[in-house]
Order: sequence, then structure tokens, then C-alpha cells
Amino acid sequence: MEVAARTEVGYVRRRNEDSLLVDESAGVVAVADGLGGHPCGDLASQTAVASLRDSLGAGPAADGDAGDWLTAALFVAHRAVLTEAGDDHDRAGMATTAVVAVVGGVQATIAHVGDSRAYLLRDGDLRPLTRDHGLGGYITQALGLDRTMIPDVTHLELMAGDRLLLCTDGLTNMVDDKGVAALLGKGDATEATGALVEAALANGGIDNVTVIVVDI
Repeated sequence: MEVAARTEVGYVRRRNEDSLLVDESAGVVAVADGLGGHPCGDLASQTAVASLRDSLGAGPAADGDAGDWLTAALFVAHRAVLTEAGDDHDRAGMATTAVVAVVGGVQATIAHVGDSRAYLLRDGDLRPLTRDHGLGGYITQALGLDRTMIPDVTHLELMAGDRLLLCTDGLTNMVDDKGVAALLGKGDATEATGALVEAALANGGIDNVTVIVVDI
């Protein structure tokens, strides 16, 4: 697979609270977005991604279930964010979204919590692979929230020419699905990544934006 990734702070936020993970050798990519309105969003997303990176040491075996591994890795990341917050009043409530994909051979497995998304582009058609965990603009599941966390897991059969997109809402709030489909189809993975990020910035860049594109 070929992977390209980019993250930008945008034009409004003072700091970037998005984090990303790309490990091509393990076939694992992830994005995380610290929750707005909560403290230390940057620390929350960094902690989650660091935990996921550590979990790669015990990554899914070739004959194992990637969904089980992803679920376990997200639970470990959830606990890591809670532990990092600890009893520090200034960190109380810090939390982050996460969407993680394991790509191997002709299969992909995707797990997520929150409103960061994954999409599949196949033959020009854009297909959402995740459903936002939110209600009325309020995130109902995230790593670090003091409530039950149950990741959604999706298994996908891949075809040559497929293109996967993982992104934070800094993209999807700025570019509609029709625009995403058109831009995601541009050139190679690097060109598509750049086109998506630049479109989000050109449309206002009111949030951090993070994009990972995976070519199969």
C-alpha cells in the first residue's frame, strides 16, 4: 500500500489538537482529534496515538482477528488518556476521538470512536465506513470520557485501485461528501491528501485538519 498524511492547525485554532499515526510496515494508520470544549485536547490525542503505537508491538497476528486487536488497543488507549488526566483538575474531562485502520492483503479492518471518519473510494464512488458517535453536536463516545466506550468495528474486502481516507472533522465540516469524492480521486495519495487539506483551508480552515490517504 502507499500512504500519504498531512495535518494542519488551520487559521483559527491556536494549536493543533489532532494527532496521527502511520506505520506502513504494520499496515496501521490512525487519526485522533482532541475534543473541543474539553481541556488538553492536544495531550489527549497525543496520548492516544502514543498508546496505539505502543500496542503495535503486540499487533494482530497474520491469523488473528484484527478487529479484536483494534478493540483491545483502543481500550488501552482509553485507559491511557484517563490515566494521563489523573486527578489533575486542569486535565479533567480531556478526551479524543480516534479512527484506526489495519490494512493487510485484500482486507482492511477499521475501528473508531467519536466523529473522526473513514471512507472508501472505489471506482469514483465514495462510501462512508464509519458512523459518527454524536448527538446534536455532542460527542457521545471518545477515548478518555468517563463512560462506557464501545468502538465500532468494520471489516472490508479490498480491491486493487481502492483508496481509503481517514480524517478529522476539520475536513468533513469544511468539504462536503461530493467535494471529498472529487478531491480524493485526484492523482496519487500525496496529491489527493494535499488537495483535501488545501480545500479545507480554502473554505475557512476553522479547525485543525488531518488527512491520511491509503492506496491499495
